[in-house]
Amino acid sequence: MPYLEQFMQQWKAYLLNEFTAHGLGYLETEDGDFFDIKANSLAYFCWLRTTSRADNGLDESRDAIAWKMLERQLRELAKKAEKGTFYLVSKLHLEESQIQISLNFSYDDEQHIVYVS
Repeated sequence: MPYLEQFMQQWKAYLLNEFTAHGLGYLETEDGDFFDIKANSLAYFCWLRTTSRADNGLDESRDAIAWKMLERQLRELAKKAEKGTFYLVSKLHLEESQIQISLNFSYDDEQHIVYVS
């Protein structure tokens, strides 16, 4: 699923910006980009949980839930992007390279999740 990789890279760019803005360090390993994105996402969620009002009785398990929900959203959006791109290419005679999808991420500190749009 090429869009999933693209969307993960957009999330990584968002994370890098957030880490830089808040003086956090992004960890890169030899285990691969997906592992790095997940590990850094969990660290980011932990940081958000402890610095926002989401720290009302929530523990590390909620960080894992936030990651799983984000990953699920990205996977579903990737599926929709695949179908939508196919439709646009076939109906409007566009080339796939002409279609660019940019995601927006927003953190809900009450629910301790990230919404993707």
